[in-house]
Amino acid sequence: MSLPSFPVVEPPIKREDAVNQILSSIAMEELGLSHILNAEGEKLQYILGTLPGLSGPAATIPDVLAVNESVRDVLETTMYNQLFLKAKMEGALSSSPSGVTGPTGPTGPTGATGADGAIGPAGPTGPTGADGVPGPAGPTGPTGADGAPGAAGATGATAPLIYAQQ
Repeated sequence: MSLPSFPVVEPPIKREDAVNQILSSIAMEELGLSHILNAEGEKLQYILGTLPGLSGPAATIPDVLAVNESVRDVLETTMYNQLFLKAKMEGALSSSPSGVTGPTGPTGPTGATGADGAIGPAGPTGPTGADGVPGPAGPTGPTGADGAPGAAGATGATAPLIYAQQ
């Protein structure tokens, strides 16, 4: 037994294209299933005699039971197919990892500076710092003007007279 060979596809299919093709194939399978389910519905309408435009002999109980079993088998198979298609879709959607990051492009020009924002409220006053070392004394200033003369003092006691001898 030999291994299968696949044809070379030119240009090569990219991962994103492959995922899109898988999703498209799922959609086509869903469309096919909808046609099968519609045909099963018409089969039931025919056997029950409710299909518009057709008439025929009445169905027997074994005919109705046989068609019912057939429809049930198709619905069961359809359910399994739906589970398979769901897993196929989830696998396709989760298998698209990011590629290698490309190089960073050149930096564009810097835009204009925006207007200043509003000034916020002032914060609390901090603690007062320690007193510093006193600085040197400044030079002595000029002498001021003399003040007004004071009031005259009280007169003192009279001194004794001394006579000179002649």
